[in-house]
This record gives sequence, structure tokens and C-alpha cells, in this order.
Amino acid sequence: MLKIKEILRAPINGQQLYLGVLVFYLFFSFLRNTTFDPYLGSRPFNLASYICVALLIFKIYFLDDYKLKGKILITFFLLIAVCSWRLSTSNLIIVMAAFIMAAKDVSFTRIIQCYFYTTLILLVSVVTFSLLGVIKDLVFVVHGRATRYALGIVYPTDLASHVLYLLLAHVYLYYNKLNWRYYTGYVLIALLLKFITDARLSIICILLILPVVWTAKLAENPQSKVAHFITSLYWIFIPVLAFISFAGTYFFDNTNHIYYKIDHLLSGRLSYGLMSMYRYHFTMLGQKVEENGLGGSKGLSVFHHGNVGYFYIDSSYLRLIMIYGLLVTIIILGLMITISVRSVVGRNYAITAILLIVTLSCFVEQHLLELSYNPFLLALLANPRIISEVNINWKRKSIV
Repeated sequence: MLKIKEILRAPINGQQLYLGVLVFYLFFSFLRNTTFDPYLGSRPFNLASYICVALLIFKIYFLDDYKLKGKILITFFLLIAVCSWRLSTSNLIIVMAAFIMAAKDVSFTRIIQCYFYTTLILLVSVVTFSLLGVIKDLVFVVHGRATRYALGIVYPTDLASHVLYLLLAHVYLYYNKLNWRYYTGYVLIALLLKFITDARLSIICILLILPVVWTAKLAENPQSKVAHFITSLYWIFIPVLAFISFAGTYFFDNTNHIYYKIDHLLSGRLSYGLMSMYRYHFTMLGQKVEENGLGGSKGLSVFHHGNVGYFYIDSSYLRLIMIYGLLVTIIILGLMITISVRSVVGRNYAITAILLIVTLSCFVEQHLLELSYNPFLLALLANPRIISEVNINWKRKSIV
């Protein structure tokens, strides 16, 4: 009884506050992307977001040990995020910025643990409620393709993305122990997703985990110079794919046979991206973009009416430019490159391998700034995984 009282009286430190806020936000943001949303509405989600931002700002200015120069720099970036949020009316940018800036002195491993177990419990719960009929299971039938099930999530590709990012979190947490048994499990999950969602991109990304992570693990052997060279170039995909996403959309020509085929393969993402450029101008700090996607009951209605009225920017990189502005785009891409390069320099290859998969996924899908999917941007200021925690000794590691 005495120990319990001592624990309750103990002051909450910055890491405890941060992880508590993270779990709180993940709960609301995850449910926002399910068919529970009509019962909850957007108000609780927005209120939870602002409460989280306020608590994180409190941590930054009152609990974190920043010098004046550091606080001025953080204030500058937070102000940019606030401006982009007000102009775009999307609070994803201010929430992600607050979580990134407040991650100082917080173990990144603990962050991923909280993300993994919270999201896994929520996903299993939502799928269970969907199968029991408590909430809707939205079913999408496309001519020439398999029937696609969302299982309580607003869209089948979002369900697949949740699974992809959970597997990436699993890769990080169990990176040292990964072997053929884990890889076989990833393949089986990909096959199951193919049957349930037919979400091609996430399935490809899950399968790519095998060669990308295997090469990264091989690079830890000082004698594997080729593997180290390949892994050290993973970061290049970040600016290259961002440029291709923008340039490919800007120069899209529907009369060009090759362009038409690529656009068809990407389910019209190039043509809708070009439409966004015609409808809206490029800005420095963002703008409000009116979208009408296929997610949720409203989106299912649009889907069943031949996609009439559909307009959505899927690529995360194009969304950054069109919704949040050029300045925010440069900052986010710079942040991703910094995390990836620093992980190579620090021989923490798990992060750079995971970021490569995130980069490939975000080339087509929109989840880069959504914390309920992608927690890996928080690695910028969080304490990186200590190498001694994962057995740096090469002889103790298994590559296969």
C-alpha cells in the first residue's frame, strides 16, 4: 500500500506525459478513421487533438531542458505549423509538429511500443465489432477485381495501411530477432490482406520489407560493404520519389499512351493530382482544399454512383505541397532525410530501412502526417534505439 501511495505521489516526468498523450491521441485518431465515426462525430476528435497539442507544448516549454536558442528554433517551427494549420484547416500538421518537437528525452523504442500495442488492440477491437455487426463493414465491389472489405475501417486500403505500419513497428521492436519465421509470417499476412482488401500497394510494401530489412541487417556486418553501400543510399528515395510525384503529376498528359497506362495502374491518381493543380495555386504555407473521397458511408455512396463528385489527393508528397504549402513540404522532406541519414551514420539501420518502406507507401497513399498510421517521424528528436539494447555484436545476430 505504501508503494502505491509513493507511485501516485511521484511527479510525472516528461516521458510519462508524452507517452500518455500519445496513447490518448491514438485512441481518438484511430476511431476517427473507422465506422464508429458517425456515432462520435468530428468534435471529440478535434477537442482531443487540441488538448494533446496543449499538453505537448507544456512539456516543451516547462519540462524539457532546452536552452534559449533551442526554444526559439522550436517556436519558429511551431509557428510555421500553426500558420499552415490555420490556412489549410487541417490540424494534422500542428499535431504532428507538436509530437515531433516534444519527443526530446523520450525513448523512441517506448514510443513505438505504445503505438504498436495501442493500435493493435484498437484494430482487433474494431474488426471484431465489425464482424459482430455492431458497426458497419463497408464492402467495395469493383468490376474485374476481388470484393474488397474494410472490416470497420473507412476504406479497404486504409485497413491494409494500418497493417503495414503495424508490421513496420514490429520490425523495429524485433529487429534484432528477425529471421525466416518472422519473414514467413509477413508474407502470410500479405496474402491474407490480398484476400480481404486487395490493396496492392500495401501488399507490395509488406513484401518489400523482406529484401529491404535483410539488406539492412546484412549491412551491419563490417565485411558486407555492398550491403552497407546499398543501405546508405536508402535516403535518396525520399527526395527522388517526392520529385517524381510532383513532376509526374505536373506533366501528366492523358493522351500519352504511357502516361495513360501509369495513371490507370495508379487508379487515376495522376489525373486527380493534375486536377488539384488546376483548381488550386501553389502556396508557401498551405490552403484549404475541398476533397470528397471514397472512405466511409458517404464515400461508399459516391463509389456506387460511378465516382461522380470524387476528388482526392492521394500521394502524401503532393498533399504536402497542395494542402500544407511548399515551406512545410521542404521541412518535412528535410526531416525525413535527416532521420534516415543519421540512422545510417549511427549504424541504426532499422530506422532507415523502415523509412524507405514508408517513403514508398507515401508515394501513392496519404498517411505521412497521420500519427495513427505513421509514428516514425517522431524519431527526429526522440532518443534513438540504443545499439547495446539490440545486441550490436555481429556474432550474436541472425541475418536470416
